[in-house]
Amino acid sequence: MIRLISSIVSIVIGVQFAVTPAPAAEESRTSVVFQIGLEEVIRMSLYTSEELKIKDNQVNKSEGIYKETRAGILPHLSAQSLWTKNMEYPDTANDKTDYALEGGINASQVIWSFGRVMYAVKSAKQAMEASRFNREAGRQEIIYAAKLGYYSTLLTRNTLAITEKSYANALANKELMAKRSYGGRSSKYEIIRMNAEVAARVPTVNEARAEFDAATETLKKMIDAEPDCRLALSGDFAGEYADLTYSSLVSLMNEREPSLKSLNKNIESAEAQVKSRYAGLLPTVSAFASLSRAGGSNEHSFLRDDRLDPYTSAGLKVDIPIWEGGAKEAQLSQSQADKEIAVLVRKQAGKDLLLELKKAYLEYRQYRGNLAANIDAVKLAEESFKQSQEMFASGQISLADLNDAELLLTNQRLNKEMTLFNINITLAKIERLIAGEYDGREAGKKI
Repeated sequence: MIRLISSIVSIVIGVQFAVTPAPAAEESRTSVVFQIGLEEVIRMSLYTSEELKIKDNQVNKSEGIYKETRAGILPHLSAQSLWTKNMEYPDTANDKTDYALEGGINASQVIWSFGRVMYAVKSAKQAMEASRFNREAGRQEIIYAAKLGYYSTLLTRNTLAITEKSYANALANKELMAKRSYGGRSSKYEIIRMNAEVAARVPTVNEARAEFDAATETLKKMIDAEPDCRLALSGDFAGEYADLTYSSLVSLMNEREPSLKSLNKNIESAEAQVKSRYAGLLPTVSAFASLSRAGGSNEHSFLRDDRLDPYTSAGLKVDIPIWEGGAKEAQLSQSQADKEIAVLVRKQAGKDLLLELKKAYLEYRQYRGNLAANIDAVKLAEESFKQSQEMFASGQISLADLNDAELLLTNQRLNKEMTLFNINITLAKIERLIAGEYDGREAGKKI
């Protein structure tokens, strides 16, 4: 059972994180001990996460795209100035001078585009909202990974304590054997068997300690802790767990799950993009105005202001797309395909998340039910072991019976820790799917 738990922890750590080799024992004794709890692990994981920083920059990029697109509905003002020196020109060019200067201000404003600009802005805005929800989804993944790392380290810590306790029990049994030997009731076979039981527990303790060190190093890497520090987890698995309601969980997931919200915004963005592409096939009406001054001279390069004549113009411009080689039609077709893809991705993601929530809920309910049996089993195994020691001391049972009682106690303790680990992992998965704690949970029945 101990090897099974060690294998499970190794798989969890290997899949979720890159394991860093544990420091030497001599270095650990002299390093600083850092007390850390679950909330601190989550906070530091979020703070040091490069993935979350990437998400932040993606949000900033989408905001920039939205502002760039929105500029299309605002007035455009530009100023220009042109100074020209005509090096050579024919005598017949009566309108030419050696020097010319022109400058002014131009303004333009889209008046009506049948929604091409408006829907483009709406599409960019929905894409920006989608990136924000996507960032929140990434944040929930980091929180879940932090919980997984913390609970994995907690499991290995408790497993090490149980194996050390098992080793201490074996030494206590050996002392009972020594007391029995004074009365001549212990055979040479029993003495050898007892020594073998004690020796067999040493590799188990060392293996559990190695698993704990590996999990601790993984947690240190996750929170970007100093390599020479030592982590001491301030806390343990909770003693009570709420009875969750599946229908309420489904409602919360549909209401709060950020990746689903992001996909919904992607659909809205794609729909607006289709409308914008379609409007691109229609005319665009815009207004323009220009205020400038221009003039020329053969005498000097810098003209006086009184020689610059004013020019003012204003009007309306209508752009009618007739034929562009099918470019706009192709863009419309691409936008329609993007919309269909967004709808299908949202539908698929909804099914996958609903299935994941259902499985997590069923597992949580099963593990929560198992915990009560595990607690009873540990209590009974403790009583059985204590009685076995007393009966062995008086010669009522054999050494094999005593060892069986001790192994039963150790296995039941390990089973309980594994159940607690599974409960907390499935609960963390549920909280990731509903983007937070279960607000509608009952006060909880203490198990």
